[in-house]
Amino acid sequence: MIELAVRNLIPGLPDEIAMECLIRVPYIFHSNMKSVCHTWQNLLSSLSFYQERIKSGTAEQLVCQIQPLPSPSPPSQEEEEEEEDSTLVVSKFPRLGNIKKEDEDQHHQQQQVQEINNTPLQYGLSIYNYNNQTWQRIRPNFGSVPMFCQCVTLQSCGKLLLLGGWDPTTLEPVPDVYVLDMVKGPSWRRAAPMLVARSFFACAVVGGGKVFVAGGHDNQKNALKSAEVYDVEADEWRMLPEMEEERDECQGMCLDGDDRFWVVSGYGTESQGRFRDDAECYDPATGIWSKIDGVWPFPSISPRGTTTPIASNNSTSRKQCQWLWFLSKEQQILQQQHGGLNLIAKEYEGKERKVSSIVGLPNTIVGTSPCVSVTRLGDCAKGNNKGEQRVFVMTGNGSRGTSSSSSSSSSSSSCSECEGEGAFIMERDNRNGNTKWTHVHMPAGFSGFPYSASHILI
Repeated sequence: MIELAVRNLIPGLPDEIAMECLIRVPYIFHSNMKSVCHTWQNLLSSLSFYQERIKSGTAEQLVCQIQPLPSPSPPSQEEEEEEEDSTLVVSKFPRLGNIKKEDEDQHHQQQQVQEINNTPLQYGLSIYNYNNQTWQRIRPNFGSVPMFCQCVTLQSCGKLLLLGGWDPTTLEPVPDVYVLDMVKGPSWRRAAPMLVARSFFACAVVGGGKVFVAGGHDNQKNALKSAEVYDVEADEWRMLPEMEEERDECQGMCLDGDDRFWVVSGYGTESQGRFRDDAECYDPATGIWSKIDGVWPFPSISPRGTTTPIASNNSTSRKQCQWLWFLSKEQQILQQQHGGLNLIAKEYEGKERKVSSIVGLPNTIVGTSPCVSVTRLGDCAKGNNKGEQRVFVMTGNGSRGTSSSSSSSSSSSSCSECEGEGAFIMERDNRNGNTKWTHVHMPAGFSGFPYSASHILI
């Protein structure tokens, strides 16, 4: 339990019981709760309060996504007043199943107007609350969210970062970095910029407190070898040794239990669109990059967003770190034609074994080779079944709201009211590999395919 410097959190209640009440209040109300008194403000602005929520199993799982926005509508007087009074504006969001048909029609009309006017897409930060099954959009106070920026979260300090991308006006790569403090705020601040302006780069949180980036391209569309690391607490960037190869549109990862930065596939300046089959791995302990061959067998498919690492605790074997690939039927056939996977397992002889596994997408969304955005959901400590993993999946071509499970699935579900925007929750039992897909109802205004996504427990 949190040690309290000031007693009487709720008059008339013991502090232990008062704390049990406060940690159960949904996160969306925390900003208002901070206005009640200084005691509550100090409590809800402390990281230990949110760590207690995680420990008790009351923390909420938030999927944070960078999405293109519908064409802007003129703000109402109420919205203009809210924007003047706050640096952070949270849009009203409906419960699942309460979306009106006229709202969907208006959204599609806005998309058509935007296409006719040929105006650049505007991007925003959307948040899906897995626990409450609600959607919201957070409007930053620094203007427009950079196009194609990377979104990463640091669970250790309760912060979300937006990095790089394109300036929405000039369409030039930017080095900008913005931090959303979800504990002390929620509030935005502009952080120290990256040392190199870049877009379409690999990015991952390593060791809980450092953000590594590598590759991407510059303002001349030249693929980059450069890499750098950001210390969030010190607000400082430091250049790393260059990778061996140029890697544009590469995938960044950190495997569970392995404090190394993986940069998967990508392509060079002279081979745009032809993805490499190898990866490079940076070890912070030695400061050396290592190349691993045969990691990505799809020369015409980008690895971005289609993968997630998970930890598997199996009582019959040692701990494994698995890299899940989410592929359509056509992509699985292509993979089989390349002779199967031989991902990095041989690289770890004598240590925890690292293996890869293919997860088939629901039958409703595999008509073509869809774009996929994959975000692993976390686990609260209380009542968690360590044998199960949950993943949030969005695709570039939606379905009509029914989800058919793959051959190893145990069940399926449907959503009769949804227009099929292509969002799903996958539950996977690591003990036997069985998967279950559940369709997520999504408001039309949140249906844009996310360029980048991450997850935080709060």
